[in-house]
Amino acid sequence: MMSFTNIFQVQDSSSAKKPIAVEGNINDLDLIEEIDDSIVLPKPKLKYRNIIKDTGTQQTDTFYGLKNQRNLPVRKIEYSPTTETVIEKLFTPTSISRNVASWQTIVLLTAIVLLGISKAFSRNRFNQAVRALFNYGVAQEVTREEKVFFHRSNIMFTLVHLLTFSLILYHIRELIHIDHLESKGVILFLLILLGVIIIYVIKYVFSQVLFFILNDVSIATEYIFNVSLFNNLLGVIYVLPLCLAYFSSLPFSYILLYLVIPFSVITYFLRLARLFLIGKLKGISYFYIFLYICTLEILPLVVLFRIFIF
Repeated sequence: MMSFTNIFQVQDSSSAKKPIAVEGNINDLDLIEEIDDSIVLPKPKLKYRNIIKDTGTQQTDTFYGLKNQRNLPVRKIEYSPTTETVIEKLFTPTSISRNVASWQTIVLLTAIVLLGISKAFSRNRFNQAVRALFNYGVAQEVTREEKVFFHRSNIMFTLVHLLTFSLILYHIRELIHIDHLESKGVILFLLILLGVIIIYVIKYVFSQVLFFILNDVSIATEYIFNVSLFNNLLGVIYVLPLCLAYFSSLPFSYILLYLVIPFSVITYFLRLARLFLIGKLKGISYFYIFLYICTLEILPLVVLFRIFIF
C-alpha cells in the first residue's frame, strides 16, 4: 500500500537581506539615551500557535510570516508503512504457591544453625563423629571419654535429629490425613516432638536397666552411643529433603518416596549392622542380639508410627 506526504520547502531569505544605510556620522548620533527609571520588558508569550489567516486567494501564516502558502512547491515522497514485529513468548511463567508455614521454616533454619555452630566450635568432636560412623574403633575411643552424651556437639546433633525427624513425621501425617487443619499445625508438631523425646528416653532407660540386669553396663553405654550416632546422621540427612520440600516445586510425596524412605532404610540397616557387630564382639548369642533388636529397635518405631501417623 503506497501513501503520499506533502513536504513544504521554504527558501532561505537571509541572502536577500541588505545592509541598512546610515546617513551621517555614527559618532554624531545619540544611540543611547540615559534613562533613570527601570525598563519594563514585555512578558513573553508562553504558547505559540500557528494561526493562518485566509483572505480568499491569499493565506498568511502569522507565526512564520509566509504568504501564498498554497503556491509553495510541494514534493511528494513515496514510502511504505512499517509493520511491528510481535515477539513470541517462549513460555508463560506462573507463580508457585507452597503451603509452608512460617514456623516450619524457622524450625528448619534452627536445625541448620545448630549444625553450623557444632561444626565451627566443636570441630574435633565433629570430625570424630563422622569417622565413628565408618570406623568402630573410633566409636570405642569416644565412649571411653568422660563426656559421651553431654558433649556440646552431641547435644546439638541430638537437637537437630529431634527437630528434623519430628518435621518428617508431621509431613507424613499431613500427607496421609488430607483434612488436617492448618491452625493446629504448631500444636501437632509440638506433640510429635514431645512424643519422640519420651519414646527415646524410655528406650535409653530400658536399655540401661536391661543391661544392668545382664550385669554388663559397659555395653549399654556403647549401645546408646552408637544408636544416637546413627540417629544424628539421619537428622543431618533429613535437612536436604526438608529444604527441597520448602524451597522447590517438588511435591513432598516424591521427596518422601525417593529421598526420605531410601535414606532412612539405609541408615537403619547400617545401625543394625553396627549393633550386631557390638553384640558379636561382646560374646552375646545371636538369639539375644535378635531379641534386643526387636525389643529396642523395631518396637519403638512401631509404637511411634502407630500413635502419630496411623
